[in-house]
Amino acid sequence: MRRIKILVIFFLFVFLIFSMGDNPSGWSIAKEKEAYPHLELLAKVIATIQQKYVGEVEVEKLIIDALEGMVSSLDPYSQFMTPDVKKEMELETKGEFGGVGMVITRRDDIITVVSPIEDTPAFRAGIQSEDKIVEIDGEPTKGWTTWQAAKKLRGEPGSQVTIKVRREGEKDLLTFELTREIIHIKSVKNVRIIKDDIGYIRITAFREDTAKNLREALTQLLEQGANSLILDVRNNPGGLLDVAVEVADEFLPKGKLIVFIKGREGKEERKYFSRNDPIFPHGHKVVILINKGSASASEIVAGTLKKSGIATLVGTDTFGKGSVQSIIGLDDKYALRLTTAHYYIDEDKTIEGEGIKPDIEVEISKEERAKILEALEGYKKEDIPDPQLEKAIEYLTEPEIPKTVDSTQ
Repeated sequence: MRRIKILVIFFLFVFLIFSMGDNPSGWSIAKEKEAYPHLELLAKVIATIQQKYVGEVEVEKLIIDALEGMVSSLDPYSQFMTPDVKKEMELETKGEFGGVGMVITRRDDIITVVSPIEDTPAFRAGIQSEDKIVEIDGEPTKGWTTWQAAKKLRGEPGSQVTIKVRREGEKDLLTFELTREIIHIKSVKNVRIIKDDIGYIRITAFREDTAKNLREALTQLLEQGANSLILDVRNNPGGLLDVAVEVADEFLPKGKLIVFIKGREGKEERKYFSRNDPIFPHGHKVVILINKGSASASEIVAGTLKKSGIATLVGTDTFGKGSVQSIIGLDDKYALRLTTAHYYIDEDKTIEGEGIKPDIEVEISKEERAKILEALEGYKKEDIPDPQLEKAIEYLTEPEIPKTVDSTQ
């Protein structure tokens, strides 16, 4: 037991020192003395498990499990990253991976759908934003991390997974049997002139190629005579911060503040400014369609273009995911995905937990929203009414329609 205690305490102190990077001074002698009894308790627990538990358990596994639980308890987004987790994250940002096609998070200790990814098994089956995933292949998900759920949802193309969800307004749980496939994400879609020289572009995610594809789409619409634009980020769960900055840069004059982040104790860590002249001319009206499925990078673009007076927002409140996760390497195998800051559009108001409010609110039901997205993807051939899009067109063609602007957003 003494040997295990020494090993565990040594391992954890080394872990803490290395997690401070090149500046370990943040770990003071006082904090070390405060932490020691708790580390000793952890060592006792591990030693007791080793001696008394009915089955054999490796010390390394116990420590890794403890670290995963410790970090995941901080918030829904922080994560202790094993080599497998690091690999999965790299696949996500590249825009192609095997699974069912949904972005999830953990809210109130429940795995929650941020948004299904368009043209994927989850989307086609009717999974909706804010669905609560309570069971995957017969296993209750209560207390799971997002990584645990994501690992269960992914698998070989052609294999099946069954999930049960709790949906607001539904008395019983809903069951979905999904067949996994390679998820190809095309982030810029439906580029067209829709009416009276109004251009339309839908951005479904913020991936590595999104800004490049958007520039091409904007150029195409301007060549076709577009003098106003509807940018649709409904049900867009977000993606890469740098890409959100590049997308906003296509509309803002050079040198404008896009977003800034504040870290611990409100310290400002970094500001992001527009660096290029806009492709879409200043003075051309822009409407951005938003809803509860618009999160993270979508909220940055919508919020900053609203604040700058470039765009009018139509739809409903966004999701409210405005935290910054930094990848901190620990060694050649492990890393931390740690929430280190929050996004800010305004000085004193973070996006996290608050979201972005529309200028013109147009409520629709979840059922209407699902039908609209199916129509946009081409699954519905008949004309599906889209009150939010219709209001955007109305605003662009009849500019005298008043809008309510909340300067605090």
